[in-house]
Amino acid sequence: MITTYVAFAAAITLLIASPGPVVALVMNDSRRAWPGKTILGGVLSAQILLVSALLLIYLALDVDPQVLHVGQVIGGVYLAWLGFSTLLSDEQDDRLNREQPNTYFWRALKVGLSNPKDILFFLAFLPSFILPIEPFFQQALTLLLIWGAIDLSILVGYSLLSRRVLATRFGRLILGQAPGYILIALGLLSCVSGLQRLT
Repeated sequence: MITTYVAFAAAITLLIASPGPVVALVMNDSRRAWPGKTILGGVLSAQILLVSALLLIYLALDVDPQVLHVGQVIGGVYLAWLGFSTLLSDEQDDRLNREQPNTYFWRALKVGLSNPKDILFFLAFLPSFILPIEPFFQQALTLLLIWGAIDLSILVGYSLLSRRVLATRFGRLILGQAPGYILIALGLLSCVSGLQRLT
């Protein structure tokens, strides 16, 4: 049992550490202040998707792929729009976000949930770490806690790294633009992938 959880932790560390839309948001928001709300929204979105996948596994329901592909296209459009908004943001936007800190949380939550292909990934990935002979809910809770702890640690690490890089002029130049372009690229890739699967 312990070996299974160690293998799960190692696998998801590699998975979460690869830059994605939530990581891009954390890096972007690190330019202004400590992105605690963004990190919290990103972690919560992953937990919601993970719980959804675990429930689907438990209930042994079949998910209609077409619905998830449509959601993937819609999520991709949202990510691309968010990337453009990031590139076009100005000091007025920064003041608005400082006045309404919950904006960061809800934006990160929407970005995390806007990629329904993660549910498909979880459905394919999680069964390898669930033992039929052990109580399901105890295993599910343990997997959720492991994922949450590693997800939180990696996002905090990215934020600290971003803030250190921002101390240099070159770092400010790169991180000032990179998150927006990353979000646009991920959004377009998600749209293309979803449209290909629909057709």
